[in-house]
Amino acid sequence: MAGRLQAGREELQEQNDRLRESERLKTELISIVSHELRTPLASVLGFTSLLLDREFDSATRQHYLGIVDTQAHRLAALLEDFLDVRRIEEEGVRLAPEPVDVVALLREQSQLFAALSPIHSIVLSVPELPLAVSADTNRLAQVFGNLLSNAIKYSPDGGLVNVVAQASADGVRLSVTDEGIGIPLEQQNRIFMKFYRGDASATGIAGTGLGLAVSREIVEAHGGRIGFESTTGQGSTFWVDLPATGPTNDSKEEHG
Repeated sequence: MAGRLQAGREELQEQNDRLRESERLKTELISIVSHELRTPLASVLGFTSLLLDREFDSATRQHYLGIVDTQAHRLAALLEDFLDVRRIEEEGVRLAPEPVDVVALLREQSQLFAALSPIHSIVLSVPELPLAVSADTNRLAQVFGNLLSNAIKYSPDGGLVNVVAQASADGVRLSVTDEGIGIPLEQQNRIFMKFYRGDASATGIAGTGLGLAVSREIVEAHGGRIGFESTTGQGSTFWVDLPATGPTNDSKEEHG
């Protein structure tokens, strides 16, 4: 009887812990939604109102429309983050695997983000010939894009972002290294938790705290691993290991 009572108390404690964690996540979600959606929504409404109420010259009008377009895309991206987490929680990560060249995908993503952030120099060290994996192209692009986006966001003063792809003992390893603010040691064990953003909100860095959590789910669904090394004030390196299905070769450098 004593054993059953103890087991019952432990089960009740576990249920209470789950409920508290659920309430914490709901509170965090409300906080993030209210904070992250407020600025782009205010921009869309404010500049749309200006364009409707006043006449502007062509250049000014085009500038304001550009702001509205940028902020509307930001709202769409935020919504997609929230929906993606919900889908993964309910259904798991759905993959449509096919042969994917990691080199080509990294080159494509790097060119995209280099164009979006002129104060950063993205340097690729990748093989001349393909590094093949069996993967879902869109999901893998989502992971690469998230790592590059974070490298840029968390190095707000600009600088180098080094992107490396190479053969590893078990397949293919890619890494993204920045020269940014780094991650304090006491925060590192929570980096892949949903909604966790550390000091990002206080420093004005936008985001939902969902990108890395979703990226880990995607990488692990591919049979891979994701991790990082970071030092406060000296930047971070995030790496991804994926099972390989194709040849590898020596590397070369490309600048973006």
